[in-house]
Amino acid sequence: MSMTLGATLKGQTDEAMVLAHAGAQRSVRAWGRAVSEHGSLLQSWIRGREVRVGERYPDPDITDRCNGSQFFYHSHRHGSLEHGHVHLFHHASISGRRRYVNGTRNPWKRSAPSHLFGIGLDSRGLPVSLFTVNLWVTDGYWFDAATTYAMARRFGVSGVDEHQASSEWLTGFVAMYLPLIGRLLQKRDETLARAQGAGGMTEALQDSRREVMSTLRIDWPCDVEALEAELARRR
Repeated sequence: MSMTLGATLKGQTDEAMVLAHAGAQRSVRAWGRAVSEHGSLLQSWIRGREVRVGERYPDPDITDRCNGSQFFYHSHRHGSLEHGHVHLFHHASISGRRRYVNGTRNPWKRSAPSHLFGIGLDSRGLPVSLFTVNLWVTDGYWFDAATTYAMARRFGVSGVDEHQASSEWLTGFVAMYLPLIGRLLQKRDETLARAQGAGGMTEALQDSRREVMSTLRIDWPCDVEALEAELARRR
């Protein structure tokens, strides 16, 4: 399904618009910095290595130990549109609460990296889609759309010096696309509800026939322009 950010903007509050615009500006600046420093956003993670199917870049994943955000890039679909994708996670306990690092050797003992959503990228490193996956794909804890959306709102990565540009890009990108992320997660839960049979949700979450639960095609440059135009109209 294709959906533009512009189609959702008129229903957003002024506060949401300002936050989305700030995220867009942050992501555009950071993307340019990644290209300037590494040649592309993808190379900021790959660093000239041969891309192997299913391997994570970088390895280990990029994790902000203060707020529990985590992400990595990999490629395994090899479609004409998508080169690979970024998976985003948030560390939380089974109740959905964030576990803050307390200096122990295992700061995530009671939490797991629960999957938020993924971002498909083309060979230039431009985002082309948003998608969600079933629980069996990534494990972790499963949360409903509202709880997962609240985690996405808190997503942010900082303090990772060697990946500062890509972390800035991703943090800004998520803030910009929150209106669509909310819809993406709702579609995920609707798909899951339809998939439930006699085994209920537990069986549906482990159904290997269902991998991608919802997807939205996006046009990042056009959405940035639409956001700028809507903010200018309101002002």
